[in-house]
Amino acid sequence: MNGVSLSNKVIHWNPKDFAVSQNFNKVIRENEKVSNDYYWKSNKSEGVDCFGRALDLTTLINKPDGYYLQGSLSDVDDADYYQFNIAEYRILGTVSDKHNLDITVTLDHIPEGCDYDLILYDGDGNQVGIGRDNGNGGKSVTVPNWNLENREYTVKVLAKDGSPVNAEEYYHLSFQTQKAAGDNVLRQQAKEMQEYAGALRRKLHNGQDAAEEKQALQQIREKYGAYYAQQMDGLHKAQAAEYLPEGEVFDESRKAELLSKMAAGGELTEQEKGLANIFASAQEIDSATASAKLQADIGEEIFRQMGQSGISPIPSFEVSIGIDGKAEVKGIEDAAVKEKVEDILNGFSGELMDTYISINAGMQGMNKQEQYILKAAMGIEAFLQKATGGKVALSDITVENGRIKGLDAPLDKLLNDPGQNQTYLDYRADILAIKNYERMNGNGLLGGFSARYAVDGETICTVSV
Repeated sequence: MNGVSLSNKVIHWNPKDFAVSQNFNKVIRENEKVSNDYYWKSNKSEGVDCFGRALDLTTLINKPDGYYLQGSLSDVDDADYYQFNIAEYRILGTVSDKHNLDITVTLDHIPEGCDYDLILYDGDGNQVGIGRDNGNGGKSVTVPNWNLENREYTVKVLAKDGSPVNAEEYYHLSFQTQKAAGDNVLRQQAKEMQEYAGALRRKLHNGQDAAEEKQALQQIREKYGAYYAQQMDGLHKAQAAEYLPEGEVFDESRKAELLSKMAAGGELTEQEKGLANIFASAQEIDSATASAKLQADIGEEIFRQMGQSGISPIPSFEVSIGIDGKAEVKGIEDAAVKEKVEDILNGFSGELMDTYISINAGMQGMNKQEQYILKAAMGIEAFLQKATGGKVALSDITVENGRIKGLDAPLDKLLNDPGQNQTYLDYRADILAIKNYERMNGNGLLGGFSARYAVDGETICTVSV
């Protein structure tokens, strides 16, 4: 063998340890090409591991010091949402009889002269933690160990009231983990469920009736679900004590007043903002923020451009914007004016679509898969519009044996053989997921969806489906 000796020694290779030892991808980046300003548009980060798999915030959990996500706030009204999933650590902490991990999220490297906030939401959008000063110039918040079922979380980074931002400087998000107490609530719930889960599997395997075990497991879930709600309520009351006089209660009617004030573009006091962040869900905050933005920013600019185009007075009409981003106006008889209005609205189609979904409660009620498919389809339509000059839409594309069909040669190669190009890896993954969803569920979600607005004078508002 030309002087090369071989041995029969078995080498145990751990890919995670190897990646760490080789210093692979210690930093992942906010994908600045994709909006993550709303809870439902949580960011898909840039970066791949040593095997080419896409990275997100979840991949940083339980990593050594020095691993982080970097992002930036573009202006004082910007907010960045990042989703992560702790399912792996819930499973490792219970099934293998190890202590569950306490998981802490830290925001640091905040630009000099700026003060950023960190808010933690659960999978339903409930606030379950607000970052506190950690003594190192950053903010930290620990994921609550209240329930075995809650595994999806989202962190929100935003500028603290009155603070400037530095769009040229990056903040960092990272995780710290440590073993939790051996008798925590997660361990208790796991033990109770394991007692019936084993019996359930045996009965199902033997073809026996397992109604008793199913009912028992459901009762355990409900028991700990109630505990979760109780703990969250206690957290909110403790947080509110910073803003409320002793004995004063913050109820749903006060929350509704604050959200209405936000939606109308009113300026909230520091106390009001603090209480809104505590008691309002991420979706409620986003809806109010989007409503204010629609009137103060988007609407004003649309009407300004209409005036510059000679459209005066502003006519009353309705507009529908489909997944393809094309605006269709109804209620304007003059063909020339209608064409001008549609051209102007086409330039705002992306913002109007995002705003509509953020405001509309029905859209917020979609399940996770539907939200993902809708969000992905919007991104793919925008990409195809730009890449093909409007010649190819999502409906023109098919998938055969894992290959995307219906594209010209350059784009065909980029999407079917993207290599390590993360942008095209993401586009490809989204197209495959969309087409698979349509194959399984039909085209009802995408084909029938549109963002609808009514314009009356210089007022624009959403039209419910």
